[in-house]
Amino acid sequence: MTRRDTSLWAVIMAGGAGTRFWPVSRKSKPKQFLPPGGGIPPQNAGPTLLELTLKRARGLAPPERTLIMASTAHRKLLRNLDIPKRNVVYEPAGRNTAPCLGLAARLIESREPGALMCAVPADQFIAKTREFRKLIKAGARLAHKHEAIVSLGVTPDSPETGFGYIERGERVTPSCEIEAFRAKRFIEKPPLARAKRYAASGKHYWNSGIFVSQAVRLIDELGTHQPRLSATLSRAASALLKRDAAAFAKSWEKCESISIDHAVMEKSRKLIVLPADVGWSDLGTWPAIRGVLPRDEDGNAWILPKGGKTEAIGAKNLIVRSNKKFVAAVGIEDVIIVETDDALLICSIENAEKIGEMVKNLGPDGARFL
Repeated sequence: MTRRDTSLWAVIMAGGAGTRFWPVSRKSKPKQFLPPGGGIPPQNAGPTLLELTLKRARGLAPPERTLIMASTAHRKLLRNLDIPKRNVVYEPAGRNTAPCLGLAARLIESREPGALMCAVPADQFIAKTREFRKLIKAGARLAHKHEAIVSLGVTPDSPETGFGYIERGERVTPSCEIEAFRAKRFIEKPPLARAKRYAASGKHYWNSGIFVSQAVRLIDELGTHQPRLSATLSRAASALLKRDAAAFAKSWEKCESISIDHAVMEKSRKLIVLPADVGWSDLGTWPAIRGVLPRDEDGNAWILPKGGKTEAIGAKNLIVRSNKKFVAAVGIEDVIIVETDDALLICSIENAEKIGEMVKNLGPDGARFL
């Protein structure tokens, strides 16, 4: 293993609320602390998405070079992880991915100047672990050589409107090396007509949310494009390193809530996209889990207790999760039905992106269901 490999850190973003995966994902236990699809009901059995992410990261960085960025609300859920306590960073409040990763970069740079970092969300599923690790290591070499931020781009197999896209430019690697391109631009979640054009172009990739960069490069890019946020993060990191919890919380509260895409990726000229065929699935929504679950001949995905039975007549493209041993569906299509002990969701697949909005609209009377 080269020096560049040994100086790679893994940064796992585990602070999300998971509202689009309601009612299985809850405020007290969001989807990254659940198995893919919520697990087998009613006990929700199986390794969690966070545990699977940590396992993948083990082939890239040891526990002492792994950071987990999490919410203080989930402290109890993170007690038994095989990782040094100082490497679990608790955010006092949700501030999106730019403050999260900017803070991680400063902590890494303070411990190991010049080190590389690989940022990965905790709520994704990757089927091809070996290929994923190989790509990340190649991305680390590219990030070091070109002083760039290297993002993994997934070739779209459908016109998804729930993902951002990356448009590629000229190739940056010789023909004998792994394929990589300058990133021409990052594109926010597009409407369907535009998503169809992107999916058919051969020049656009889904933005996986996974990237590799030198920590100092990300710090510099935030300083260039978000100077106010960068200054606030500098104070927050300094307080955290001094173990001054009150000063850290005070600085953190002042951080703007903004994604790393809006803060840096859409503005930077130092981006490379690395095409990734790693069996990637973003499990942020119910429709997304169809990519990792078996489906019947009519495209229906059933998540039932062990030994559960189904009967379907004229039912197509359903996502059904229930605690019941027997579930029947007749004459319905393109619908999500999710049952838990205290809640029932019925939603068209077309409107699945609005589930998070619905959860945010729950007033005081619905707070107990969050």
